[in-house]
Amino acid sequence: MKNLLLTLMLGAAAAPAAMAQARAGGNMSSKDYTGGAVTDSRNTGFGIKGGYNLTNLYGSGKGLLNPDYLNAFHGGIYGQFGFNQVSSVQVELLYTRKGYTANFAGGAYNESQRTTRLNYLQLPILYVANFTKNLSFHIGPQVSLLTNARVYDQDIALSNGGFNTLDYGAVAGFEGRVGPARIGVRYDLGLGNVYKDGVSIKYGNNTVANLTNTNLHNQTFQVYLGIGFTQ
Repeated sequence: MKNLLLTLMLGAAAAPAAMAQARAGGNMSSKDYTGGAVTDSRNTGFGIKGGYNLTNLYGSGKGLLNPDYLNAFHGGIYGQFGFNQVSSVQVELLYTRKGYTANFAGGAYNESQRTTRLNYLQLPILYVANFTKNLSFHIGPQVSLLTNARVYDQDIALSNGGFNTLDYGAVAGFEGRVGPARIGVRYDLGLGNVYKDGVSIKYGNNTVANLTNTNLHNQTFQVYLGIGFTQ
């Protein structure tokens, strides 16, 4: 399952480049990204994007951890495929950091720097609706593969760290465009459990929490800047 997901992610990343065939003379047009079909060029193309994450956990199991927000980042590539002047589909491949800061109620671990950082390879597939020429709304599903976990400055082996390596959820947000630049805000709602059932949370060799309720999910607020190579 993980290998299949990784293959799909790599295929999605390669799609924009595979479709971007230059015409004679080296110039690009919107037809070069749609196999010759006519579409609105502003809704078709590819580029890079990156920005700021404000990330935390939500769910009924968070009472024991008392999680707080963590400052993080994301970045990657996108390919947008237009149907007309209003509608398009945007596929992204992102490297994104999620996680939280633990605030245990009392004891030796009541410190704000007890952070858990989770790095994911994320594949959102979004429907894009243009309200105006320069403003659009994005919504769609996303699936994520956990690539690295770091708890209190210590790398954790994914095989025995107690984390679910597959996550999924939904994404929604708004984007404005100024020339080749894209500026957007987005909410990323995770629906899969971050932790496996019955996991114990450790800092070093010390167990600080035994999760009896693993109803804990990622949630992330994003602000980003993108640059389109073709419009």
